[in-house]
Amino acid sequence: MAYNIHPAFTVDDETLLETDLTACNLLVLVGNGTFSYVVFDPATRKFLALKSYHFTPRKLALADLEMIEQVFDTDKLLFTAFKSILLAFNTGGGVLVPHMYYTPSMKKDFLHLAVPEKMQEAVLSDLLPSLPMVNVYSVDKDLLGFLRKEFSTDLVIHANSALLQSYPKDLDFQAKDGIAFVEVDQQRFTMTVYAGGKLLIQQEGDYQSGLDVVYTLVSTLRQLELDEQLVKVKLGGAVATDAGVYQEMYKFIPHLEWIQRIPGFSYITKMQEIPGYYFHNLYALALCV
Repeated sequence: MAYNIHPAFTVDDETLLETDLTACNLLVLVGNGTFSYVVFDPATRKFLALKSYHFTPRKLALADLEMIEQVFDTDKLLFTAFKSILLAFNTGGGVLVPHMYYTPSMKKDFLHLAVPEKMQEAVLSDLLPSLPMVNVYSVDKDLLGFLRKEFSTDLVIHANSALLQSYPKDLDFQAKDGIAFVEVDQQRFTMTVYAGGKLLIQQEGDYQSGLDVVYTLVSTLRQLELDEQLVKVKLGGAVATDAGVYQEMYKFIPHLEWIQRIPGFSYITKMQEIPGYYFHNLYALALCV
């Protein structure tokens, strides 16, 4: 079967050739129908290259695996001997469990109380250093096995675990009326809400239109006894201002902003020409190495 595989974004410059890549980290983010990575120099805390592939179909893990295999056939940078390689999955299916109640042998039970069991799943967990929580999630077993083998790495996390480390660094994190971060993907979104610096909820959902995101956000804020007219909302993801999600949120959410670049990192010039919120979840992986 022929697939439409192309890098939607390719960003690098001459500094990549001048850098010892064996001292750099490769940060990889795998989503439904997407495969993205950045090269990160931990010594200078600088991002040196970014590439993001989008492909179809986007529904079957088997199809994702076949297409990622083709990416490996064409993208030779992936075979560089990097200092370390971090794999992150943004494929849904996670639950936060308070650390005091968490037992590793019961992680499947915790997950399947909230998320239906999937065929061929591997259940993993991330201990969140900044929170008394454990993020339990599932990924496709074959896809995980292929990527671990190709990259020779056991460093694996969920994309939402990286987001939870990035949000407290936002300059408006302590917003007095609460703050909600909404990370939008092609068909899913992740919403994370804080008040007074305390995590109240993180949840994922599917959406067909921008109104689906607005409805879920407003409903959740009201359940948490927060006022959607006062809460500051930060939007992230590869979303244009003419996209339905942005247009509907702009219409109903008075304090809507794009999420800021994570402070403390530097980016090559070409990267700065892409809106920082486009790859916030990819850049956030640098906080996990």
